[in-house]
Amino acid sequence: MEPTKQQDSGLKKAAYIAATLFLGGLFVIGVLFTYTVVTSVNKAEETMAPVGDLVKNLFTHIEPVVLPDPTTLLRQINDEARLMTISADYEQIVTSERNSDLLWGAVGETMIFQGVGRVTGGIDLNELTADDIQVIDPTTVRIHLPPSIIFDDLPVLDTDRSKVLDRDTGILTSADPQLETQMRQAAQKQILEAAYESDLLNRADQNAQLQISALMQGAGFKTIIFEDDPLPPFTPYAQKLHKGEVLTTPAP
Repeated sequence: MEPTKQQDSGLKKAAYIAATLFLGGLFVIGVLFTYTVVTSVNKAEETMAPVGDLVKNLFTHIEPVVLPDPTTLLRQINDEARLMTISADYEQIVTSERNSDLLWGAVGETMIFQGVGRVTGGIDLNELTADDIQVIDPTTVRIHLPPSIIFDDLPVLDTDRSKVLDRDTGILTSADPQLETQMRQAAQKQILEAAYESDLLNRADQNAQLQISALMQGAGFKTIIFEDDPLPPFTPYAQKLHKGEVLTTPAP
């Protein structure tokens, strides 16, 4: 006996209902499984969080010490080509006698000249290089300065204060127009010689160290060591870390 159309329709409805219930069950099972997994993960993270915090607390992050670069310090020092550290006034009396023993001085000429001048000393900063500066640690720097010199290319003789004290020309001769110029040149030469023979350069060295020390203190150094000889090799500074300390990696 063949099934009727009404029976076929009933079977299709039953199959549809069964499929719907099956898919619904799978959805519910999936939701419950996902919830269980997420809950387990959250609990695991909550359990591990104290452990992670404990590991982090085992170390103290220290900022790395960045030392000034000698080239940067050099630029701060030699903004100008010369570091003038001392000036001193000198006076020299220069006498010239020409043919004073001939004809009882009738063809002779004498001059007494007072030369007054100022001599300036200091350091030629072009002689200073980055190799002459060593940053030992964050508070200590070692420096080798070039020796002080007298800047003899600068005007020395003070034309306003220098003068002829006495001049005598014989009755049978005329005054030499170049004599006063020669006397001025001789006076300047003697002033420079007197400066070299004095302690001017020693005082210039001392003043140079004082000026450079003030500049380095402004850069944060507390101990400034000056060396007479070129600087020897040295061990670069290494930051000391105590137990449990680590250096913080600088941000890029």
